[in-house]
Amino acid sequence: MNVTWVTKSPTGHETGQYLTVDMGGTNLRVCNVILTEEKGGYKITQSKFKLPGGLKTGNAKELWEYIADRVADFLREHELTPNPDEKLPLAFTFSYPVTQDNIRHGVLQRWTKGWDVSGVEGEDVVAQLEEAFAERVSSSIQSFGKMTLTWVFNNRMSPCTLSHW
Repeated sequence: MNVTWVTKSPTGHETGQYLTVDMGGTNLRVCNVILTEEKGGYKITQSKFKLPGGLKTGNAKELWEYIADRVADFLREHELTPNPDEKLPLAFTFSYPVTQDNIRHGVLQRWTKGWDVSGVEGEDVVAQLEEAFAERVSSSIQSFGKMTLTWVFNNRMSPCTLSHW
């Protein structure tokens, strides 16, 4: 069993705005979640993107650039620009087995679900995704400079955490 580094359950009193990126076997979901003042209250805006088949056997750069580009599309489409003095936390659900030594770090153990992207196994998926985001800051999406990848979860931990909400 893999350690998740989630040390407590949500209370339902959390508030704020968060981006989420959920990479599964066939789809990528990008969401803007606003946790409201009402206990357990939230508003969500989301987009779903089909992951192209060619990504499954491509390389790390292609994968992370695709994800960063879809997040950029989402930010533009929904006109999401963080306040200049605030960071926008981002949670990343990565539906593959990772070894974690903290909640912001996840080394891919092995690909499953028919994926075999070179350059990812044995690497920290958070660092790779952050690198793709950083490349976008220097191009057209300044909002990436305000995002901070705060959590990485596997697809087993996300529902467990949210079930307490």
